[in-house]
Amino acid sequence: APAATEAAKEEAAPAAKEEAAPAAEAAATDGEVFRIATYLQLSGNNAMTGENAKKGIDLAAKLINENGGFNGAKVVVDHYDTTGSPEEAVKIVQRVISDGNVDAIIGSVNSNEVSACISYINDAKIFNFGLGTSATWMEDPSMIYTFRASCNNNRIAPQDATMIKKMGLTKVAIINGTDDTGKSTADAIEAACKEQGLEVVERQECDSTDTDFTGQITKIMAAEPEIVFESLIGDTFGPFTKQLRNMGYEGLIGCKECFSVAYAEIAGWENANYIAFVYPYVPYNSIDECNIPVMKDFLEKFSNEYNGELPTHEAAYRGWDTMMSMWECAKQAGANDDESMREAMTKVKIDGLGGTLDFTKGDREGYSAFNEFILVDKANIPLDEWMAAGGMDQFK
Repeated sequence: APAATEAAKEEAAPAAKEEAAPAAEAAATDGEVFRIATYLQLSGNNAMTGENAKKGIDLAAKLINENGGFNGAKVVVDHYDTTGSPEEAVKIVQRVISDGNVDAIIGSVNSNEVSACISYINDAKIFNFGLGTSATWMEDPSMIYTFRASCNNNRIAPQDATMIKKMGLTKVAIINGTDDTGKSTADAIEAACKEQGLEVVERQECDSTDTDFTGQITKIMAAEPEIVFESLIGDTFGPFTKQLRNMGYEGLIGCKECFSVAYAEIAGWENANYIAFVYPYVPYNSIDECNIPVMKDFLEKFSNEYNGELPTHEAAYRGWDTMMSMWECAKQAGANDDESMREAMTKVKIDGLGGTLDFTKGDREGYSAFNEFILVDKANIPLDEWMAAGGMDQFK
């Protein structure tokens, strides 16, 4: 695909902030190009997740271009800012499609935005990955051009309930956001708990823009749960956890995803203790903490690229895994057109940052196996190891 002019980009998405990966932008003038458009929240309350995803994608694009690109075509990534608005995401996607200058699209970490956009992308028959973790936007089997290299929270929910039961807990409270991922994950958790014979003693919800959770926490604590499960979005995790602890809750906390460094810093590390979760991977405070070779290699590359920084949210892992899956797909296809890439995805099976990304099952999902952890004293410990060492007894 030929490189778009600046005027064309402005016409395609006048309300969107566009940023190209530096290495890829330089490559745009050097022969054949494979152009990827992303729609990510890069400003607003939940911008931290979008920025982490962007960094993971850009880092992968640089590596891919240093190693021959997609079948010889240099990867160029154009990033567009949704500002956290599904409506803005739709406008961006429609204009990118209308411009006709895109070979693939990577969707938002916010599942609300992905849900709003994928039908347009599928109708245009454009190869597409979403970064969100909600089950809903992957439920329609007709969306054959859409894939996911992050996880499906509804697949995790039964293991969440098993984890809670394993810890000897029976009374669960749930707090969820009103967003797609928050609500659908909470529904799945509630159903899984009931199947395991656990009692859901209270369920509350909040909006992603809320800053005071006094009413919800008061009702949760009155129900005397043994664990409070947080099915929230982005920037809500830290403030809610901080207020929950400050209001006197001393029990275990469950989380629909890994409790990222950014969340813990907002909550206060003293309040981010005893948070249990099921997920493919965990955040790290330092490279030395990691003993998984594929993850350690990624963290070293990330740190070298971004001035010693490490990801503050696992959305960076999602961006990287997505690009690595697309790269392997291009190799398997031997061609870069949408139909060849779509068909070749059923041959992709690679080592992801959270284990095996296996698309050969034909369900368009990469991750199917997940790990159990508990966050204690800034360390994410495998739950079985923690329990075997008497962790639960010490906590009690």
